[in-house]
Amino acid sequence: MKQRRPVMYRIGIGLIIASFVVWIIPPLAPFLPLSAAGKTLVATGAIVAAEIMFWIGAVLVGKEAAAKLRKYWNPKHWRIKQRRLDETNDDETSRDQTQEGIMRK
Repeated sequence: MKQRRPVMYRIGIGLIIASFVVWIIPPLAPFLPLSAAGKTLVATGAIVAAEIMFWIGAVLVGKEAAAKLRKYWNPKHWRIKQRRLDETNDDETSRDQTQEGIMRK
């Protein structure tokens, strides 16, 4: 039977996900119909709120889960995964070509 997660764990995951969504606000702030000071305040407030939400969520889910989520959502690691997939596909292609060459002989 599937083990059910505690409510605090689910709240923590929700806060972490919401913190990443809040990071969309700062790049959009310059386009808001506010004064320069208002735009700065909105962007700064969003950044602070996102960090607070993330760390409260991290405390609720635990250190290991928060590190795993942060690593998973880091765009830096997306490229590494794609390179690994490309390298794996290239190796398979070269192996297939080598095997075809051996079979023809």
